[in-house]
Amino acid sequence: MLSTNVLFNLIFLLMGISQNSCQAETCSSGWFGPACQYQCHCAGSAPCDKVDGSCSSGCHHDWFGPACQYALVSVRSEPWDAWLTDSDDATCSSGKSTSVTVTLDTPVPLSWLRLVVNHTDYLNSTYVNYLTVGDSLTHGHETRRCPNAYSAKVDNLILDIDCATTDLVQSVTLEGSGLLGMCSLYISGGRNVALRESTSQSSKYNGEGGHKFWTSDLAVDGRIDIPNDTEFQSRTCTHTAVGSPGSWTLVFSKPVYVTSFLIFNRRHGKW
Repeated sequence: MLSTNVLFNLIFLLMGISQNSCQAETCSSGWFGPACQYQCHCAGSAPCDKVDGSCSSGCHHDWFGPACQYALVSVRSEPWDAWLTDSDDATCSSGKSTSVTVTLDTPVPLSWLRLVVNHTDYLNSTYVNYLTVGDSLTHGHETRRCPNAYSAKVDNLILDIDCATTDLVQSVTLEGSGLLGMCSLYISGGRNVALRESTSQSSKYNGEGGHKFWTSDLAVDGRIDIPNDTEFQSRTCTHTAVGSPGSWTLVFSKPVYVTSFLIFNRRHGKW
């Protein structure tokens, strides 16, 4: 059950991209796919290909992977290791270290990671370890290793590693001779599977604009640029009526496996 005034944008994140064999529609700016259901994430707000979502300018720095559809988990590293997390595959290791650790800004479960090297000889010579947050009541921090058996070679310089965890992870360490030619590490935060899916809500706000604004679909329109005004004059979010418990429902067009979700609400502590 949501609070009395429901006003938010919702993002569901998931591993994988579903496929659709239907012919692509003519999509509006910023969208692509058979039903225009995928959002472009190109660097510099450049347009993407209307069919496959590819970006000639590369991915926006917050996204990576196929069609730039995977959110990049924010991490921090030592200043001398910044080449690993700058999203620039042209900046690489100086060849002086065989171990590098990055810390996640917010601990999350892992799903998969991408490694980029500058020579094919280094592609399968890196081990990925991760440190869990731990639970003081049952167990403390634990260091574990991603099983390299579950990896996919994208090309001669790119390796994707499946490393799904149930525990929250606070840091990732790369080890091995592959670090000598390592260029980039990308940690997947998942994919937005709620975009333009079917939604409904228990009521509509009857304030300024009446039923014209604050509709349920505005929670899955892909906009997360939350305006800094208490009344949301930009009208980019959903809002239920005042005075009664509110609810909001999302129905997926096909089964999905949701690993996490984010809710963006109004500012100034109003929920």
